Amino acid sequence: MQTTVTKKSPFLLSIEVKESGAEFEKAQKLAIEDFRKNGKINGFKPGTAPDNVIIKQFGQSAIDQHAVDIIIDKIYPKILKKENIIPVAPGNITELKSTNPLEFVIEVEIFPEVTIDEKKLDAIKVKKTNFKVMKKEIDEEIEAIKRRFTHYHEAGVHADDGADTSHTAIENGDRATVTAQGYDKKGGDAIPETAVPSYPLVIGSGNFIPGFEEKLIGAKAGDEVAFDITFPADYHSEEFKGRKVHFVVNVEKVEKPHDPEFTEDFIEKLRGVKTDLEGFKEIIKKEISARKETENRRKDEDTLMKKMLEAATIEVGPALVANEVNQIFAEHSENLAQQGLNMKQYLEHIKMDEEAYKETVVKPEAERRLKAELLLRKIREIRKVEATEAEIKEELEKIIAQYQNAEVVARLREKLVPGDMYYEDIKNRLAYRKTVDMFWE
Repeated sequence: MQTTVTKKSPFLLSIEVKESGAEFEKAQKLAIEDFRKNGKINGFKPGTAPDNVIIKQFGQSAIDQHAVDIIIDKIYPKILKKENIIPVAPGNITELKSTNPLEFVIEVEIFPEVTIDEKKLDAIKVKKTNFKVMKKEIDEEIEAIKRRFTHYHEAGVHADDGADTSHTAIENGDRATVTAQGYDKKGGDAIPETAVPSYPLVIGSGNFIPGFEEKLIGAKAGDEVAFDITFPADYHSEEFKGRKVHFVVNVEKVEKPHDPEFTEDFIEKLRGVKTDLEGFKEIIKKEISARKETENRRKDEDTLMKKMLEAATIEVGPALVANEVNQIFAEHSENLAQQGLNMKQYLEHIKMDEEAYKETVVKPEAERRLKAELLLRKIREIRKVEATEAEIKEELEKIIAQYQNAEVVARLREKLVPGDMYYEDIKNRLAYRKTVDMFWE
């Protein structure tokens, strides 16, 4: 077998292949045998028809084409190995010059070359965003957790858990189940769009338009409350921007909140650690800090990557981009599903079909991500960046520390060893992180 490789572009190779006539004759025999076993031949049982009958029924050209396919399937991996080629997609035969002897041209897309301007790259430095965790942020997080676990008792009805339900009038923080209807004026026509059927409204939540919830303070279950409200000038509906509406609200039920107490037992249920409120605040502080660090690092890395890509030339092939587009599209679909939506609904909402969405939204993201990954891989290779065993061990211990179950921990320690897929993934991620860290100011 003779091969001649020509580079057509930074990501595309053209390989001319010449194979001996003897190999083609062998492949012809295999092709005929395949037709004999699997083809439907009138008057013969499978596997019994003679060669001349098979050639007559299927035609010499079909047999030759099948022989070509057999040879190519056989020698294609050998070609890649011989020329040390790592394809990113199946090869595409662009020219069949001859069948006997077999001569053909196959095009193979590969990972593109990355050309780096070392001077520009060395000049790049990006300052990392500094941050602090403020007491206000911790308090807000605690308050959000409290609201999440707040439960309600009907006003005036005894509560077994000690909640005070004696005050029956609506206060800030109460939950009032209301039915409301808006009118163009007092005694005027109802506005259908303003109808609210039996809605459990937490007073002070800001779920309704400004001023609405405050008008209900002091009312009791069974009361009817009427008032005028002017919609905000920046309201999302054009029809109601700055519009004055007369509302009639019926209070069906009033419920009093009972906030959770941050006892050691309650905190243990929340975070798996037995501690007091001050200790819990420290946990919350660390969580906020970790979130901020992740968010800021992502933003800083985006800034850095833009500068780094300006110092490089990378032309990515269509097959590689198409694979990345499909992957990112699947990620987008999964993210929507986590929000209770599906991609079809979302595309209908933004008035875009799947093809247009992939082309205009996903494809640019795919190209950026691929170029960033290829660039970092090249820099890592040039500067010989690797994660040390100590760094890998430290990272693994962080992961293992998240699990409380001794059996799970033991299985992880058994599994996370050199050669394991997850271990190698961690090793690579750490190396790429070290590569990025070289460019911080």
